Amino acid sequence: MKYDIFFALGQNEIDGHKPSERVMFQNFFDQVRLADALGFETAWVAETHLSSQVQKRNPGAVIPQFKGEIGLNTDILQIAQKIFAQTKQIHVGSAIRNILCNGGPMAHAEAVRMFLSLHGLEEGESRLLNIGFASGRFPYSNIPYGVRPRDEIEKAAWPALRGMIFMEATEIFLRFLRGDVFASKDVKPKILKRSHFRSDEDWARVVTAWKTKTGSEREPEAIEIPSFWVLTMLESSRSKPL
Repeated sequence: MKYDIFFALGQNEIDGHKPSERVMFQNFFDQVRLADALGFETAWVAETHLSSQVQKRNPGAVIPQFKGEIGLNTDILQIAQKIFAQTKQIHVGSAIRNILCNGGPMAHAEAVRMFLSLHGLEEGESRLLNIGFASGRFPYSNIPYGVRPRDEIEKAAWPALRGMIFMEATEIFLRFLRGDVFASKDVKPKILKRSHFRSDEDWARVVTAWKTKTGSEREPEAIEIPSFWVLTMLESSRSKPL
């Protein structure tokens, strides 16, 4: 049987005491070295973006009761470099890497490819970096990077549309990782239909917004949403990991 281990790196108060970031990271690497010595298969490390403490100042704060930071790791690639340097056999995984923020799916794909190129230079190094990815836990991490409704149609459709946006990002991310040469026209379009919504009322709000924007009076069976990442013909400059 194989065992993995998960690290959250949450910096919160315990009995009125909150450890410093330096202490948190020192303890983390102590624990990773011990996990390696104990034979754990993979160290999965949580990732968090933007301060969960500061977001409490805003209307609609998602975790107003939490004291401290949900997590300190903002880049699994930098963490992984140090883990591999300090251990002998343990693999590393991201749990998860948010591919919507920090530049979006293309930036993340290029960063991962660059990491793999450098990782491959290490003589005899065969350990894996496992990339678990998603859209992040909290909207406040993505909104500053443009992942938010761009007009009234998208605002009305957002509960259904945000999943489609993640699927668009996923396709771009994976195709860039693979080294594809492609453009926006080659990415699966986002087509909204009644079936994507929980009620007739939800769909009607989207249709009303569409009619207002287009000036049309017809009842659309489907509404296409423009690409969130507008790509001319592109390929990663790091097309092939070493």
